[in-house]
Amino acid sequence: MKKLLHLLLLSIFIFLSCQKQPDNVINSKNLADETFTKSKGHAYGTITSDMVLKWNEAGTQAIANMAPLTGSGPLPPMPESRIYAMINVAMHDALNSIVPKYQTYALKNTRDKDADANAAVAQAAHDVIFAMLPPQQPFADNLLTTSLASIADCDSKTRGIVLGKAAAKAILNLRANDGADVAQIPYTQGTLPGQYRATPPFDGPPFNGFVAVPGWGNITPFCLARGSQFRPVPPYAINSAAYTADYNDVKNLGAATGSTRTADQKEIAIFYLENAPLHFNRIARTMIESYKLDPWKSARLLALLQLAEADANIACLNAKFYYNFWRPITAIHLGASDGNPNTTGNATWDVLAPPTPPVPDYPSNHSVNGGAGAAILAHYFGRDNISYKQISSSLPGVTRTLNGFSQSAVENALSRVYVGYHFRNACLKGVDMGYKVGKYVFENYLKEK
Repeated sequence: MKKLLHLLLLSIFIFLSCQKQPDNVINSKNLADETFTKSKGHAYGTITSDMVLKWNEAGTQAIANMAPLTGSGPLPPMPESRIYAMINVAMHDALNSIVPKYQTYALKNTRDKDADANAAVAQAAHDVIFAMLPPQQPFADNLLTTSLASIADCDSKTRGIVLGKAAAKAILNLRANDGADVAQIPYTQGTLPGQYRATPPFDGPPFNGFVAVPGWGNITPFCLARGSQFRPVPPYAINSAAYTADYNDVKNLGAATGSTRTADQKEIAIFYLENAPLHFNRIARTMIESYKLDPWKSARLLALLQLAEADANIACLNAKFYYNFWRPITAIHLGASDGNPNTTGNATWDVLAPPTPPVPDYPSNHSVNGGAGAAILAHYFGRDNISYKQISSSLPGVTRTLNGFSQSAVENALSRVYVGYHFRNACLKGVDMGYKVGKYVFENYLKEK
């Protein structure tokens, strides 16, 4: 656990076609890889999404590679989503500074039609990974060498490298003073029923009341006007009938032993344990490959998705520490003294997969992330009811078939009840909040030119 804390703190501080069509029109012309011929003196040849997908995956792998360095788990979703957003924005901006199909995000007033797109994408992603995760320099350097070796040495390649460096520098400079490196601010725990206090094992040595990044909700959003923009209504009172129902619900479904979970509910609980920004990134990759999106559309989808995930985390943490609602494990341990005569406490109750993340309950961050991801995907493709198969790093060997992005969002949210981390109200309100964040990002950023 000490190593987990070390990793968390470390993460905080190191942080065209000729005819235009809207991306939500699904047809063979819109979704097929585009072959660019000579245009304004530059021969593009055939460009696929392979380099975008390779470096998008490199970002997820670089973060996964951090775990063995400390012997702990993956980065929390807050810094993870921030890094993903920066990597994918850099790739998007690099491509759209060669052929400007969509608005750029950070790199402005830069254009080089003669730059090699693959070289630009690889260099842009590499430089962000290197800057945000210095221990991953050998990994990133090796992949860059391989990526650039596949491109013939020429002026276009050199121009691509220069452009990629500029795209990475633009997003790195933009986020340099966003507040992420000072998000671990002091926090005073609550003492009254319903108020958050540290959960096991963070309530004892060596953590001594550790609560994660109480200031994350105050960092500068990527797209939202402010972290509180979509803050949900307050949680229910703990002596209400709705609270009592949710209390008994999570107490029964989320227990480590003696649970009423079905086999499918248990599978959902473990399947969605992995961080939501990673999970929905995988769904986006599945869609890109299934519909054969060109590099520009692919980079835009991935950038929009991770911008939404990053802002979902900021907005959610803003709400969490505004309301400071206690977690189910605390509520159940103290159920005999909470002032609600209809709750029965259990001092030995535990969640299915300890530990409960060390942040307040309401709203569920996992659920907000899921809602944001589903909103981006549904708006991008113009519909929700697209079937696909999905895997998870937290439950290897299992494949779930989903019939829509909203189904993923709902399963992702309810998994937190089944695992015992959240009250149902925090999950449902979280999904709704996430949808609003995702819709806002999609409607206002990286729009078609």
